[in-house]
Amino acid sequence: MTSLFTDAGILAHADLVITSVDPGSYLGSPLYAVIPEHRLAFLGLVLVLLGAWWVRRRAARHLSCEETCVYRRYDRLGLRERFVFWFITTSAVVHLGLVLGHEPSGYTLAYMLATIALSWISLRLLTDRPWRRPARYVLIGSIFGYAGTLLAGGAPDQIGILTKLIEIAALAGIIVAPVATSQGKVAESLRSASVVGLIVITGFAGWVGAMSTGDGGHHLGETPPPGVLLPGGEDREPTATEQSRADHLYEETVAALAKFEDPAVAASHGYDVEGMFGNDFHAGNESLKDDGRILDPHNPETLVYAMAGDRPVLLGAMFEMDEIGQAGPAVGGPLTVWHAHDHICLSLTPVGIAGLQGPFGSCPAGAINIPITNEMFHVWVLPGLEDPFGDIDEDWLDEYLTDIATR
Repeated sequence: MTSLFTDAGILAHADLVITSVDPGSYLGSPLYAVIPEHRLAFLGLVLVLLGAWWVRRRAARHLSCEETCVYRRYDRLGLRERFVFWFITTSAVVHLGLVLGHEPSGYTLAYMLATIALSWISLRLLTDRPWRRPARYVLIGSIFGYAGTLLAGGAPDQIGILTKLIEIAALAGIIVAPVATSQGKVAESLRSASVVGLIVITGFAGWVGAMSTGDGGHHLGETPPPGVLLPGGEDREPTATEQSRADHLYEETVAALAKFEDPAVAASHGYDVEGMFGNDFHAGNESLKDDGRILDPHNPETLVYAMAGDRPVLLGAMFEMDEIGQAGPAVGGPLTVWHAHDHICLSLTPVGIAGLQGPFGSCPAGAINIPITNEMFHVWVLPGLEDPFGDIDEDWLDEYLTDIATR
């Protein structure tokens, strides 16, 4: 395994040894995880499942108990009502876990109110008192309240998303009839459509919340957007040595990539530039992957282009580590942070990136989930960029490309 910097003797390699990294030490989007504040809520979810199993067993053994016996009350419930009871009870317990897991705030007050309201509905259902109308209001309020929080920039996680799906299932059990009559088919179709609509709204809000919560960059200490993994640690100012190394890497990359401004030259060197489109076209070179050369500006694993009208523009290079779990050498310290990707959806026909795994844990039809990739690092060569190792502002890039296209 060689590096341009090591071969040239430019850097002391003692502090840049290629090491392995524990995938669990990466910081990723909360969309695909259970955030620490929600662990008690997750425990509550598990306890409810155990409780449902225990009550079912106990109810079967108390068929002869008195009318006031709680098991007799539960036994009188129909199958649909039992499911609704456990769905609402689950949401109540999860919200209680959210209260206990968060520092006091306006959110914890809302969680407490939801806990009380949902518990009250569960009790009314169990004691055969009117419960359907208030249940609708509370469940719809909880679902829209969560969606509003995400649309306002709140961070979604798997507990939050799962709880809303459970509440939507409870609402479906209340408003969707098992068999629609001929007179009520239109109304029943509208109710079913409303349930589907709530699922769509929850998923959309999950995406918005995850994208707005993620700072969108690749610097230490940031919350990554969905699909991005960053090493742990906090951002800091680079040392003089790190700044010098980063400057040298940038200068070497700009000089080495100049010849690839012409895609025909890139193609002659083995880069796949066919079908170039969009503002983020990655032209890979399979012969340079797993070749043992790390961070070599003269032989980057991937070139990145954008289209300015019908003119291709070289944006920069993407360097990759040979194996998953290898930590990239951050030659410039906090200036040159490597990153990996997770929850990428890979299409099989044709082979290619189909997007990111959604809030509900699914990929598009015909695609499979890639849990984690190897580490990678970009160097941008466009003139005028404030940070050649960070993210290119989309509005800035659009203006840059428009200017080139109109020349």
